[in-house]
Amino acid sequence: MIIKVCGITTPEQAEVISTFEPTHIGVVHFEKSPRHVDIKRIKDIKKSLTNNVKLTAVVVNPDEKTVEELLKTVDIIQFHGDESISFVLKFPSDRVIKAFRIKEEKDLDRLIPFVEAGITTLIDAFTEKAYGGTGKRINPELAKKAINRFKKVVLSGGLSDENIEDILKKLRPYGVDASSKLEIKPGLKDVEKVKKFIEKAKRFYQKTFEAVP
Repeated sequence: MIIKVCGITTPEQAEVISTFEPTHIGVVHFEKSPRHVDIKRIKDIKKSLTNNVKLTAVVVNPDEKTVEELLKTVDIIQFHGDESISFVLKFPSDRVIKAFRIKEEKDLDRLIPFVEAGITTLIDAFTEKAYGGTGKRINPELAKKAINRFKKVVLSGGLSDENIEDILKKLRPYGVDASSKLEIKPGLKDVEKVKKFIEKAKRFYQKTFEAVP
């Protein structure tokens, strides 16, 4: 399972949040994002992490050189643009996540080659204005179809400390990824909200694992 808090911009917040033991912390390396951090800052954030939390760099249509440079520091690359399967497969499948903005059911077919290649996929709400981090929630019926159809689907978009328990109970995704609904402003997290989000998600997954014979 994956419990990821994304859009971290400072080593100080990364250090505090890592003590809550999410599985992943995400940084955004995309200059058009209000949460963008450069590689130097990403290195500082990596040094601040504890509890074996994996650092994930979110990128949008990067070049190969940028990905290779990031992989020297981060554990995971999350492709959040229009990257092709041939491009993504240039990198180790266990070190990548491919995100998809889902607008309608036919969009789910785009996951097929990535799932077949053993790549973890993430689904997010579609919006014309941005590649992610908008707080918009994906249609729950579409989300359920994706989660039922494919393994290792991470759910993103509008997740918060207030709705996470209900969403997990109804949809039961492989993982969850939250950002904007846990913020005071873009790039600055409300630490108490983050703590509650992680605690509730961990509680759900722990019960799920205990229920498996």
